[in-house]
Amino acid sequence: MSVASPAATQKRTKTPVARGTFAFSSPYDVCWLAHYYGLHFTNLFGAKVIREQDFLLKLKASKRLPELMIMGNLVVERAAMVSICRELAINVVHTEDGFFPHYSTMHADPLGFCWESSLPRLVFRECLGIQRVRARGARERWLAFHPKALPGNVRAPFVFWPLQLIGDQVNLWDLKVKDWTRLIAHFRACLGEQYQLVIKEHPRSKENDNTGVRELVQRLPNTVLVPREADLKSLLSGCCAVAGANSTVLYEARLMFHKPAYSYARGWFTNHSELFIPVPRREPRPLNRLDWLEENRRLRTERLDDYTDWFLSHLLARQIPLELAELDPKRLKRAVHRLSYESFVKYGEEVFLDALEDWPETA
Repeated sequence: MSVASPAATQKRTKTPVARGTFAFSSPYDVCWLAHYYGLHFTNLFGAKVIREQDFLLKLKASKRLPELMIMGNLVVERAAMVSICRELAINVVHTEDGFFPHYSTMHADPLGFCWESSLPRLVFRECLGIQRVRARGARERWLAFHPKALPGNVRAPFVFWPLQLIGDQVNLWDLKVKDWTRLIAHFRACLGEQYQLVIKEHPRSKENDNTGVRELVQRLPNTVLVPREADLKSLLSGCCAVAGANSTVLYEARLMFHKPAYSYARGWFTNHSELFIPVPRREPRPLNRLDWLEENRRLRTERLDDYTDWFLSHLLARQIPLELAELDPKRLKRAVHRLSYESFVKYGEEVFLDALEDWPETA
């Protein structure tokens, strides 16, 4: 069955927009933003949009257009569906789990997910007062913890590598590695022998997430594996640097603990190499910015502190707390639309300054 061009359909029928409705697409059955938005507003199609053809069929069958399209992370035909939304003037917002704290907020962005989001496209120029206040307040609360003793096999100076789940969507779309051993071995070859490499399994990992890691650790020099129950913040506090693929621990290490963060994958931090140091997957060579690794205080220049606060404030500006989203539909809708494509095109970076005011309870 052929499907008419959505633009042509709109011109013929002048399909109206149904206010208070949305559509959503996600690799999963549901995504947080669609779930919480659906508590207050109507899913126009009654189910998620699967792919481009499904979207076109749903639009053709509907007598109205959704007010908003919610795009989950790494949708297979994201570009095609976004293109259709552009033609029909359907507003779009992209979403994923949030940060700081993880799993109790949801991340919303006008342009995309990870390396396709708006944050890698922004250029740091200055840190404004509201950004500095929000970032430093969040950091102060985050660091209000009591350090615990490190595992007995950990020796300073050490670099910390928190393992991820091998089925992580970013890995599947970007690195496509089947286990973490090659990256770990490569990093060990780039890291000076005087630094211990401390590896920790993901708290929710299963056997296939750690394939070959234990055997590799036994062969590598000055490398240890610590229990998954080891206290994360204490390890971050005691390390010289953190390395990994795209773990949220890299964000925490760099933005909260002011530790160098070495990354093998892309993410929201792509194009911000002064904050997150990319490690090329080529012939091993000494790591960049060894001066930061040797002495962390060298990270604390006025410019780098401002850059760090600016970046952290941008992550915070894109966070919507789950609890408040459940309780306040008007504020939820305002926050979501403020972080949408339509708003970003109209107002530019100002939307992220305004968004810092959306959820003062989290400040």
